[in-house]
Amino acid sequence: MTNESQPQLDVPQLVREANERCRDHLLPTPLEHSMYLSDKIEGEVWLKLDSMQRTSSFKFRGAINKILSLTEAELDRGIVSASTGNYALAVAEAMRIRNRRATIYVAKDIEPSRLGLLRSHGLDLVIHGEVAWDAEKEARRVGDEEGKIYVSPYNDPIVVGGQGTCGYEISQQLPDLDAAFLACGGGGLLTGSAGWLKSHNSDVEAFGVSPANSPVMYESMRTNKMVEMDTQPTLADTCAGGIDLDSITLDLCRRYVDEIVLLTEKEIEASIRLLFEQHRLVTEGSGALSIGGLLKRKERFKGKKVVAVVCGRNVNLEVFKKIIA
Repeated sequence: MTNESQPQLDVPQLVREANERCRDHLLPTPLEHSMYLSDKIEGEVWLKLDSMQRTSSFKFRGAINKILSLTEAELDRGIVSASTGNYALAVAEAMRIRNRRATIYVAKDIEPSRLGLLRSHGLDLVIHGEVAWDAEKEARRVGDEEGKIYVSPYNDPIVVGGQGTCGYEISQQLPDLDAAFLACGGGGLLTGSAGWLKSHNSDVEAFGVSPANSPVMYESMRTNKMVEMDTQPTLADTCAGGIDLDSITLDLCRRYVDEIVLLTEKEIEASIRLLFEQHRLVTEGSGALSIGGLLKRKERFKGKKVVAVVCGRNVNLEVFKKIIA
């Protein structure tokens, strides 16, 4: 299936349905004012702390919406997914709520401490392939061949609607917002939240931020089609790797996203360090992308009100210590 053949999704309706379905399971995450960043842009900056969501990242929003949408008969068929860490934890927690277990495919390059964390959360893990994209393709193949349900971290309208509950909360907390910066890997958080925010206020600008070492959605938007490309290791590993060639999120990025900003590894490090030094926040690489993106475009937002979504905190301790040292 190609992007051109897909019907246009009603993202705001998907977010409304997700908000209703998941309200008893999601923790509304706080909005924290940043005096430091406000001074930097000569405007008003707020941090949306989705790193405080259950399982320590925004990924629980999409996972719980998807798993709650499934019938008992569908769950009986078995659930498979693929992850670099955060989505696996989110699926595990969502499946625990439904009294089930999922099988998660991970690649050999997964960070060792994250692998240990996954094993401690009651997941059935299969290690396959050298990189995340290998594991994702294998999980989809197994789902198709064995009749199991493959739960995508981004290429699913229900997951996008769940991730968009972050944008819903922002619109309630800060209705006069001018712009939002969100991490972008597969694009679920970005498109779900941007779709909701722009339906609430069409003047809001939405920016995705990706690692320059893995610019798959950036290149896909630039060429107007999903691309396969080699990527490099990055601190923002949960926003890295390949994206389904039939992903619904490319069309949604075209519709809702004003720009995707790329960050170097040094810029990602600086963003992690800034959040710790100025806010005493512990974040992973992907969780800090929005900060670097905002600073890279700060001249545009003088006198404006901006939200940067801090989306995850599952970081390796030794990596974190090295960055902030």
